[in-house]
Amino acid sequence: MAKSKKRHLHFFFKTYKVSSVNKSSLEERPIVSFRGYQLIIYGCYIIFILLCVGFLLTAYSPVKNLLPQNVTLQKRGLIELIIAVDSLKEDLNIKSQYVSAINRVISGEVLDSVITVNPDSSIAFDDLVLEPSKEDSALRKMVENEDLYNIPTSYEPSSSSLEELVFFKPVEGVVTDWFNVSEKHFGVDVVSNANASVKATLDGVVVFSDWSVASGYTILIQHSENIISVYMHNSSLTKENNSFVKAGEVIGVVGNSGESSLGPHLHFELWQNGSPVNPLDYIDF
Repeated sequence: MAKSKKRHLHFFFKTYKVSSVNKSSLEERPIVSFRGYQLIIYGCYIIFILLCVGFLLTAYSPVKNLLPQNVTLQKRGLIELIIAVDSLKEDLNIKSQYVSAINRVISGEVLDSVITVNPDSSIAFDDLVLEPSKEDSALRKMVENEDLYNIPTSYEPSSSSLEELVFFKPVEGVVTDWFNVSEKHFGVDVVSNANASVKATLDGVVVFSDWSVASGYTILIQHSENIISVYMHNSSLTKENNSFVKAGEVIGVVGNSGESSLGPHLHFELWQNGSPVNPLDYIDF
């Protein structure tokens, strides 16, 4: 036991040297010398350096992307991104269908049934049936025959005309582009200060209040006498669908939203019975 202990101590403190021998003269030339404990210290130091380098490579270099855990996280993130894009695509399709239905109403087309679509819902538009069911047709016929709730079956314009209505100026500004049906410009462009208030021109009910790619934040209001007013390119809207508004009530803020907008302004339209009307005939901007 004592000899073994002495042998270990001898290894630690014994001097070792590395030398070269000249073959011709057999002269020995020392290169380096060291003790046993120095060899162990140098070895531990080198191992520590290698561990530090390995940690830095795996933690802060592109090598970490090759680790199995990171690859799994990347795949999971990619799957979540695909799901989110698919949901946005479906939502955009529903809103496009909704805007198309509103445009059909504005243009005066008569639908076979009333369609109520919530743009925030996840119900697919293709699942909605335009043609009424047999039960619905029977109920309509019964209501019409019995005059239940006194619902008219056709639109009969009243004796009042647009000249008899008092239109509220929707915004203060200067008209820069006029009403021109041949160029499919069905309204007027009114340049105004950014963040100026946009106001309802008549009493009515909001039938559309949302964002579209071309016209930005847009709001449509249904008025009496089958009149619809349209306000486009707002920076924000203050009214939601089915909201009742009074003439002169603030419904939005002038902005520059939408791909077809070239600066802060309001694109304003008037429609009656599905036909565009020149706003300058009834409103002095």
